[in-house]
This record gives sequence, structure tokens and C-alpha cells, in this order.
Amino acid sequence: MNETQGAPAPDASAPEPQQLLQVARAAAGLAVAAADHATDAVCHTRSGSTVRLEEAMHAAHAQALEAEKYASWAAGWQAEGTGEYVLRRYATRAVDAAVRAQAAAGVEATAAALRGQLDREPTAQEHAERESQRRREEARQEAEERAETGMDEANRHQARMNAYYAESAVPELGWTAGHMRVLETAATGLLYWRDKQARQATQHGQWEGGRKISADRTRALYGARFLLATRQADRTLVLTPSPMGQVALELARLHPEGLYTTDQDAYQARYARAAKRHQRSDDKKAAARRLPPLDSTALRLYRRPVTLAEQELRAQRDAAEQWEDEGGYCPGVQTPRPAAEAAPKPNTARVRPSVPASPAASSGRELLRRLFAPRRAARPTRDPLRTVIRRPRRTLTPEERRTVQDVPLLNFQGALIIGLVDPVPNASPMPEAEGAWVREHAWAAHFSTVDSKYPWGFYRWATCERGVCWNCLANRCDLCVHRQKGGPNVDDNSDWVYGPTGQVVARLILRADDAPCVWWCRCPCAKNGPAPDRKPAAAARAEPPPEQAPPAKTTRGRADVNASQGALF
Repeated sequence: MNETQGAPAPDASAPEPQQLLQVARAAAGLAVAAADHATDAVCHTRSGSTVRLEEAMHAAHAQALEAEKYASWAAGWQAEGTGEYVLRRYATRAVDAAVRAQAAAGVEATAAALRGQLDREPTAQEHAERESQRRREEARQEAEERAETGMDEANRHQARMNAYYAESAVPELGWTAGHMRVLETAATGLLYWRDKQARQATQHGQWEGGRKISADRTRALYGARFLLATRQADRTLVLTPSPMGQVALELARLHPEGLYTTDQDAYQARYARAAKRHQRSDDKKAAARRLPPLDSTALRLYRRPVTLAEQELRAQRDAAEQWEDEGGYCPGVQTPRPAAEAAPKPNTARVRPSVPASPAASSGRELLRRLFAPRRAARPTRDPLRTVIRRPRRTLTPEERRTVQDVPLLNFQGALIIGLVDPVPNASPMPEAEGAWVREHAWAAHFSTVDSKYPWGFYRWATCERGVCWNCLANRCDLCVHRQKGGPNVDDNSDWVYGPTGQVVARLILRADDAPCVWWCRCPCAKNGPAPDRKPAAAARAEPPPEQAPPAKTTRGRADVNASQGALF
């Protein structure tokens, strides 16, 4: 018996790619063993005619070569960077070739048992292990790429798209390296125009002397609106890049190969692109001397990638500016320390000297005391309009806005209705990393399925953590949900305990004192009294500059939803 026939059987507990590789190797081994068996039969035959045995031998060898080919392709699957479905296809074809080789050699078709390994559905434990392995691998790759580039996945994708835009947009500008140097000088704020000459000032505010800059290139860039001019008191023009000029400069830095070597080459490229057959020769030359504007698609879609360090600094600054005594924290952002101020006078009647209390801690204790205070025997009837604790509104960052915009349309509408577009979490003793571990390893599958469809999850939010209602997000405070209802949403202080398959096992009473959990729209508008005047959504905010405009969405229907909802954030 050939040694390859004794290859170990595939391990069912191994991850799916490894299991498929083992199946392909085992199939190749069985096919080679069948071919060897057919060869031995020809060599040891005592009959005069060996035509049938030789045909069987050649057929078995052909199928063995086929099985070995697919097994070798499967071994190099990961290096080629193809999908797992390709590996499964290789393993399936290797098993089929092994079955045909055994049939041609006339031996027992043991390779057919390998098909069961391909068609077998993984158990729940195997599926969980494979999913955990996949997530760990993705986390490892993400950590390596972050350490290498200093950016998260979204900004790395934006950097790749910027390079793609630059490859097509920079050659169409018709620039040389001199045009880029003029814009780089303007970006420093030292470029000025005086006495029909462009110069680079030695320092800011001193608009006299300095190194000369090409007047022709400066005039051409200014005429194409890549530069903006600010007139000083002495009639000197200080030139700075326009928004289009800033984007064009960044794209030129990303793809310097698109710049032309000489001014003559750049002129010829502009002439070939701008000249029309029906124009006169002078008109063609005049059109070639003018610089074309930046491609509108590149101008609209370009975004400067933001590094992780910049994101952290921005998040800390925003959190410090928006933090209020009764506010919560934003996911992934540490609680900012209060700014250093004059030390308050010690209050020995309320604060123990051995345990100094920070403003955030005292406000948190006050919030917990108001939320979980036990009921008194002669307590009056609760009035939701008077007992609601007003908490600040959460402002989404540009990255969080893109996360919300990428949610499927139906789930996006559901998140609007139940206030989960911008939830504000309460302070929790469990860190976010531990919560992610619980959701990955302890939650049932049906919880994760529903929770993953919403931008910030579904089951992890209490009623009091919901954000702004959909009418206030659309700047229709006159139609605020809680104004129409005459009060906030108050839950029934209960939840349900689910079994491993999703069935309800028991009812859970969340608070023994029956204290309710309340959703009160976080918009600061008044919820009672006369309704405010209707404000058109178009005037709710000014149009952002090109470099901060949100990317265009290609999903059909989302633009209509955004238009109908108004300025959501």
C-alpha cells in the first residue's frame, strides 16, 4: 500500500479552511494510491492480454494527476488572496477526481466518504469557534494595519480612494512641478503679489522683498481660481489656496507622476484637451494657456484622511467642550477631567476630608440618587413632565455619521423611530471591551443578529439612554414626539429572560421599587406650552465647505430619505 493512502483523516474540529485543505490532501493521497494499485495490477498480471488493465492504469493516473493539481492549488490558496469558496471548489474537484481514480482502478471507493466532510454542516460550537477565530484574525490584521498606517479602516479606504482619484485628476490639470511649488508656497501663507511680481515673504506680515516666484504660473493659478487674494492696507495681495486649490495640491502630492516635466509638455497636453476643431488657431492657443479647473468628481469625493492620533485629540476636545454634569460618555472616549479652576472652598459638612469628590463623581451620585431613590409611603402621583431628568444631547462625529448612513434603509428608519440614531449611554461599571466580549461569547445568536443591524446596537440600550426623536432631528420641534404625546415614554419596568434558542423563559423585574425608565427627547426644545414656529430644514444649517461635505451615497432611496428627514444631525 502506498504511504499516501495512510494520510490522516480531516479533523472536523479544525477551522473550515484548514479542514478543506486536509480534505484536498487526503483526496490526492487516495487518488495516487489507486493509480499505484492499477500499475501493480498491470505489472503482476499473468494473462497474455493487458489492454484492459493498461486502460484502467492510464485512466487512474490521469485522475490522480487531476487530484494532485487541485490539491496543490488548494495549498497555495491563501497566498493568492482568493475567497474561501475557491478553496471549497478545489477540495470538491480533488475529491471527485479521487472517486473517479478509484473507480477506474477497481478498488473500494473510500474517497466518497470525504464528500461528507464537505457537505457536513458545522455544529453550533464549531461555528462559534470559527467565528471567534475569524474575528481574532480580523482584529490582528486591523491592529497591524493601524500600527503601520496610523489610521483606522475607514480612513485607510479613503486614502486609497484619494490615490485613485489623483491618478485620473492630476494629468487633466496640465500642471508642472512648478505649479505645485507655487501652491505649496501659498499654503504657507507667505505668497504675495506686488508690482506685477509674485514673491515669497521672509516672514508673515512683512510684504516686501523675498524670493521671486514664477509670475506666469501664479497668474494662471489665480485665473483658474486655485488661489484666493486678500488685499492688504498697502494694496499688496496675499495669495492663499482656495478650497479647490487645497484639494488639487493634495492630489498632486499623492500622484506626482501625473505632473508634466516641462511647461511645453503641459501646454501641449492642455492644447490637445481644450482645442476644438471649429475654433480658430488663436482661440485654441488661448484655451491651452488657461489652466482647467479640478475635476468635479475628485473635488466632491476627496477627503483628507484623519489619523488615530488626530481622532483622539478631536474626541478629547469635543468631550471636554460638551461635557455636562448630568451627561453620559461617548463610546470609546474617556471621561475628560474638568479644567483646572480656582479651588472651591472645602465643605466639611458634606464632604469627608479623606475622600475628595470630583464634580463628575458628585453629579453621578446625585443622578443615581434621583434615579434609584426608594418611594415614600405618602408620595404624590408621579408627573412625568416634572420629574424627567434632562440630559444633554449627543453630537455625532463625522465618522459616526458615516456609520449611521451605512445602515440599511429599513433599520435606519427603525433607529429613527425608537431614538437609537444618537443614543447617550449612562455610566457603566463594565468597560466597552468587556461588553464586546460578552456580546461575542455569551449572547445567543438571535441577539447578535438583531443587534448588528442597528448602527449602535439594539439590546444594549435602556429607555432612558435614547437620543433625539425623528421630528427634532429633522428640525421639526413643533412636531416633537413627546410634545404630541403630552409626556415622555415610560417603560413598564420589566424585561424578559430568554433561553438558548430564543424562547421566553421568565419575566424579569428590573427594579424592586418599580422606578420607571423614561425616554425624554434630548432636544432642548420645550415639550409643553405653545408650539414653536416651523423651521425649514434647508435653513437649519449652512452648507459645509467642499473638504467637509459628506460623501455622495450611491444607495438608491437614501438621498430621498435624507431629504425628507431634513438635517438629521
